[in-house]
Amino acid sequence: MTDFSDSETQDKLQSYLKIHLKKDELSLSDNEKVEALYKKKRNKWIQLVVNIAAILFFGYSFYFDITQLGQTFFIIIFVVFAINMGLIFYQKNQIDELIGYLQWQIENDT
Repeated sequence: MTDFSDSETQDKLQSYLKIHLKKDELSLSDNEKVEALYKKKRNKWIQLVVNIAAILFFGYSFYFDITQLGQTFFIIIFVVFAINMGLIFYQKNQIDELIGYLQWQIENDT
């Protein structure tokens, strides 16, 4: 397991907590925060699946000439969805790191 004892790392992770959890969730216990983060992580996976489905839909429509959209428009859509998927994946990784941090805190508090 990763050691999160560095104060700089803890400050970074505390700022991630403020970003990913609502204000009322910040006052929860560490175990409840972990549960809330697991829900957020599941939602990020759903968002990734929706983005992949959108890319496949537009790609299929473009490849088989079902749509009247031009190639430039398709490329723009593809780039926007790809960037969105990258950002969602980055947020999912932050949530994974937060879950590890909170579990480390729980283990060290006992």
